[in-house]
Amino acid sequence: MNKMLCTLLFTTPLIFTACNSNNEVKPKVEKNIQVVQQATVRTIQKQLPAPMESKTTTVTYVNGNKMVKDVGVMNIDSYMTTMKSTLMGLMKSDSTYKTALGACSSIGPGMADDYNKISEVKIRRTALKYRNPKNKPDETDTIVMEHFLDTKDFKEAQVVDMGDHYRVYKALTIKQPCLICHGQNISPDLRKILDKRYPKDMATNFKLGEFRGAVVAKIKK
Repeated sequence: MNKMLCTLLFTTPLIFTACNSNNEVKPKVEKNIQVVQQATVRTIQKQLPAPMESKTTTVTYVNGNKMVKDVGVMNIDSYMTTMKSTLMGLMKSDSTYKTALGACSSIGPGMADDYNKISEVKIRRTALKYRNPKNKPDETDTIVMEHFLDTKDFKEAQVVDMGDHYRVYKALTIKQPCLICHGQNISPDLRKILDKRYPKDMATNFKLGEFRGAVVAKIKK
């Protein structure tokens, strides 16, 4: 962990892609949740619907592990800050926003890959309503994001013990610039681009301030 903190001080911030996104709609999961409280550790078990009723996904929150949380949030913020700066610059230079949309959907993933090549902490993004199939959530992602929605607390990062590593989740909410590509009044030109690139896009019709998804930092133990 100390090595990781040192690495962060010399890691050049890269990007965050505010765009998540699309594919087939994930069926709504009926909740059957058991919570066990042990100091700062909270374990949630979730029973999946048929035909996967025999499978249970367990999520163990360890939000009291401040060092892990700080490392994860530091990496996420570094990634997001650079991406936000890049996108805002492109939006100002092109009033049609086509350039920014292209950067968000194509350049963004490459920048995440570049970040992960130079950092011990690996970054990715996910969403319940995703645009890019590569951002499709797994069961742990889904449970954590549903927790964000249930509590409406989008400020506090969540730390999950995955056994051999930790995941730190930071929620993303819809800001005003996000509405251009994710809102209810997307321009016809942008809509055509999105329909062609992401024919099963779920990441639209959001309102200002709504939960968008999460950025996840993976930290080895």
